Amino acid sequence: MSKFTYLLIGGNGFIGTNLIYKLLDNKREVYCIDAFDSNTKSIQNKHFKSYIDDLTDVNLLKQLVKKSDIIIFLASSSHVRNSSEAILIEIDNIECFINTLDIIKQYPDKKLIYASSGGTVYGEPEAIPVSENHCLNPISPYGIGKITMEQFLKYYASKYGINYVICRYSNPYGKYQSPFSGVGVINKLLYDYNNNTETNIVGNPDESIRDYIYISDLVDATIAVAEADSCKNEIFNVGSGEGTSLNQIINEIKAVLNDDLKLNSEKFGNENVSKIVLDITKIKKIAGWKPKISLKKGIKLNNEYIKEFLEKNK
Repeated sequence: MSKFTYLLIGGNGFIGTNLIYKLLDNKREVYCIDAFDSNTKSIQNKHFKSYIDDLTDVNLLKQLVKKSDIIIFLASSSHVRNSSEAILIEIDNIECFINTLDIIKQYPDKKLIYASSGGTVYGEPEAIPVSENHCLNPISPYGIGKITMEQFLKYYASKYGINYVICRYSNPYGKYQSPFSGVGVINKLLYDYNNNTETNIVGNPDESIRDYIYISDLVDATIAVAEADSCKNEIFNVGSGEGTSLNQIINEIKAVLNDDLKLNSEKFGNENVSKIVLDITKIKKIAGWKPKISLKKGIKLNNEYIKEFLEKNK
């Protein structure tokens, strides 16, 4: 019998798909609700049930929340680029989250994990690495939306006793990440290489520094804070704790492939943070988690997935 039952809201995307497969490997019961189908549609497992819905079915959400111990909220229709081009998309994200909180508040024995963004909520940091106590100063509508939802969650927790954990993820990459999503430079570089096409590079590759985390490490961190009794009403940075420039990424990929890449420069607005590295001391100490996958190994694993993806979609 499963120790925990999970509900993933917006669980058919990149992070959710990887979480579902790992949770099923861990013998957990898993429900998933999302507006779209994706990589999980082929799962045949008696411990997994997927619902394709636009997330406005209150009765269905109530039923699934009631059956679950841990709810992971991943639903989002935006990222930095598209939210900058259509700001009102964040209103939809916030409304969806508040509607979910209105249901969860009726079940204070549940635990809610909220997927926030360590790469955007801090803005341009004063110094790196950035701890969870750093001031919040986002420079994109996407980051503003994430902070707004964090604040609503804290309000509901204070008023209704919701048990929560906020995970501020850095830049994840790896298996099941779509090369067409508009995010994920490592995944896109590998896809374009294997597809023999150019990759548009945004900004100065020497000045753009990010904290990249392989998806399996992010999944392990999420499950660790979800199931640990010590992790209650906490905020955690989830990343590698290391900064890597885009130029270093390009060179590492070249070394792994033993080949060159076709690159093209592209300009974008000032909504992208130029440098961000997360301090992961807190999650290491409280949850006992630390990343395992090196950048080189992560790139190799990601490249294997891209080749499988292209072969499958011929």
